[in-house]
Formats: sequence, structure tokens, C-alpha cells
Amino acid sequence: MGELTGQDREQTMLWSIEEMVEPDSMARVIDRFVEVTDLKKLGFRTEPAQTGRPRYPVKAMVKLMIYGYQNTLRSSRKLERETRRNLEVMWLMNGLQPDYKTISEFRRENLRPLQKLLREFVKLCHGWGLIGGELIAIDGTKIKASNNKKQNFSRKKLEERIENIDRQIEEYFRIAEEEDASEAKKSAEKPIDIDELLKRKERYEGYLRKMDETGANEISAVDPDARLMGNNRGGVDTAYNVQSAVDAKNHLVVDFDVSLQPADQGQLSPMIRKVKKRLKIKRFIVVADKGYYQGEDLWRAKKLKVKTIVSKQKAANPKDQPEMLHIENFKYNAETDTYTCPMGQTLKSHSKKTTKRKKYFNKKACEKCPYRDQCTNASKGFRTVTRNQYADFLNEVDKFTIENMDIYKLRQQIVEHPFGTVKRTMDGGYFLLRTRRKVRTEAALLFLGYDLKRAYNALGFKEIMARLDAIISAVFRLFDFFIPILNYSGN
Repeated sequence: MGELTGQDREQTMLWSIEEMVEPDSMARVIDRFVEVTDLKKLGFRTEPAQTGRPRYPVKAMVKLMIYGYQNTLRSSRKLERETRRNLEVMWLMNGLQPDYKTISEFRRENLRPLQKLLREFVKLCHGWGLIGGELIAIDGTKIKASNNKKQNFSRKKLEERIENIDRQIEEYFRIAEEEDASEAKKSAEKPIDIDELLKRKERYEGYLRKMDETGANEISAVDPDARLMGNNRGGVDTAYNVQSAVDAKNHLVVDFDVSLQPADQGQLSPMIRKVKKRLKIKRFIVVADKGYYQGEDLWRAKKLKVKTIVSKQKAANPKDQPEMLHIENFKYNAETDTYTCPMGQTLKSHSKKTTKRKKYFNKKACEKCPYRDQCTNASKGFRTVTRNQYADFLNEVDKFTIENMDIYKLRQQIVEHPFGTVKRTMDGGYFLLRTRRKVRTEAALLFLGYDLKRAYNALGFKEIMARLDAIISAVFRLFDFFIPILNYSGN
């Protein structure tokens, strides 16, 4: 049957980059979005340089950043290579080829403006009706920091290392007393570099002093803001806790945050404030998992006039304790402010009325109870039940959650889908930049790349391009409207 033959490599051809880019390429959407965005308003320096070498156009560099983060090309060196071999990048850049230092410097100088690009696109999506604003799912994920966990130190770790160095130095001088110092190095199993040990000790002591000054419990040597956090593989790593708020209608990321706290507790109400500010809406429903179940934080969410559907954490009952003695079987009586235990005994409050966390117990009843040893292993010999100031309110949250379990079951597919796409498809499971300020920019660009894909899939190429073109048309119509007025006032 023969075989296909390609074109002669030596043959001269006439073609343009425009012809080589697919008509419905995502690169065209990125190009149009940047063109209709007022970059100067976002904080980019758009004026040409007055002296020195001409700089690269801001719009071209922004397009390169968005394209790179959407297509697993975040490294400035990778982006430099793509400007010479990737037809879509060459088309976006109009053939310009900045080196990796220029690309890296542009990102460093425009951290905040690059973050604001996500907000601009969310604003557009809200205006296009892609964001419902009725149900928002909030969740967090750990994304690895640019800091090896071996370069993360706790106070205990530093003290142990300093102690170990002191032992090595002491051993070195002990041997040196017995024989000549030069011979001491030879006689040791591993030659000891005393200068290197002293440098390391000084560095570790410096870390301890810094921890004393800041009050921090740990310190990272490479990325000072990175913290040791548990990952979904059952281990720990230096990471950031990235929070996201996702709208249920089209699974678009509305807003995000980067937290230094490993736990999600306390993150709910700040994320709700961000959503209200971003979408300019007052009332909606928020769904989140049990990691956000905290009385004070949920109470703040209620004050923001937002209804919350949050799963309750299971009580930590002893493994060998009979089920009938579990804490959920102790019934509270609001009228008498007492608890009734499974054996029918009454536990009274022994705390002041103003106490935020009250304690309930009955010593006499526990002394005579045949299940006392199974009910409590406390040395005091009686069972204590605690109740915080938000207990009644949490019962309301639990009731609302149970009544809306059909909504709660949608949580994973709404909010975890973006994380999966960012981490796997977009290779965003780790950060390249260091410090929280820079990491926020990386997170914003990753979520912007994700949102662009979602909007593209929801509207289709022709529709999203038409809506972006409509923004340009609206600007020109506004310009045409004001020009005669300005000319008349000038006359």
C-alpha cells in the first residue's frame, strides 16, 4: 500500500503563525481576555520606558503568564523555551522571545496585579450569569511549598541538633587532648570539620533567637512562611493551606486564600467575607466539611447572614468504652441546665454562668455507679461532661445540615473538582515561588487558568469570544458618546 511522505524540509513555504493556531484554541481566549482588561487599573505599569532598552509589552507578558500556568509551564526557563518552539506561545507573544530572567522579573514586579486578574475574570463571569451566587462550597487543600521538610525546624529539633553538635565538638577536643590535633582527625572514624560544626551551631542558634522574637513554633530555612502540615498520604510536608470558594452553578472558583494554619477551623467566616465582597451578594448558603465545624467561626458566619451546612465532627470516645456510655447519650435539659447520663443520674453545672465552657458532673452518683470504671478512666473517679457557649447554636446548625443532606452530598463534586484539576491536569501540586505573598500570586494564576477552562466549556468558543468582543464594543460606544460632549465643553 505504500507509505505517506511528508514535505521536503528544504522547501521554502509561505505561511503565517495565525494559520498554525487552531481557530478555537484556548490561546485565543486568553489573548482576547487580556486585550479587554484594563491592566493599568489593576496596577501594571503599561507606559513604555523613557530611557534605556525598550521593554517587552505588558500585555504580551501577561498572556505568557496565564498561558504558562494553565498549561503546566510555570517555570520561567520553560516559558523561555516555549517562546521558540510553541506556536501558540509564539502567536500570543507576536514572535517576541524574552529570556527567563525577564520573565521571572516581570512576575516578581507584578505580584499583586497578577492576583487581581482572577478577580476581573470572576467579575466578568458573574455578569455573564455563569455564577449563581446561591450555593458556595468552601474547602482547603495542602499544596507543597518550595522548602524541603528537612529544612523545617521545631524548637525541639533545633535543641537536639545543637546538643548533638556540642557532643561532636566535645569528642573532638577529648581526642585532641590525648594526641596531636592533626592525628585526631585521622583517628576519628569520620573526619570532623570543626569549623563547619561551629557554623551550623551558630545558624541553629540564630533560628532559635528568631523563634523567640516572633513567637513561632517552627521555622523554615528556605521559605520562611512554609509550615509543616499533614498531607493526604498520611505523612507530613512543608506546605500551604490553600482555601477556595467555589460556586455550585458552573464550579467556578470565586475567591481563594493562602493560610499558614494547617487546620481549616477558623477559615470559614473569612472566606465568606471574601465571597460577599467579590460577588456583592448578601445571602447565600455555604457548604463545608467537618474540618470547619467550630462554634465561634460558625457563629460569625451567622452574623454575616449566611446559612451554613457543615458536617459535625464525631465525638472522640474511648475505643473500649461501651456504646451506651458514649457522650452523645448524655442528654441536656435546657430548663434545668443539667445533663442526664445513660443511667438516669443528673449531672449539674459546677461552673459560673459567665464561663464559656461549663463542666457538669455528679460525684456521689458516680461513686455508686456499677459502670464507673467503664464510663471514666480519670484519676478523679467521676465522669465530667463539658458544654461550650455555642452548644445551642451548633444544634441549630446540625439540624439544618441534616435537613439538607442532599445539598451536602454535592460538596465534593463542587469544591474538590477544581483542586483535582489544578493539582493533576495543571501540575499545580507544588509551588515554585517562596513566601506567602508570592505563593498567593501562583495560586491566583492557577485558579484563573482553571476558571478560563470552565467558562470556555460552559459557553463554547464562539460565545465566550463574542462576549469578550462585546466589552470592546461597549468601550468604543462609551468613547463615541463622550467625545462630542468633551468637544462641546472645550468650545
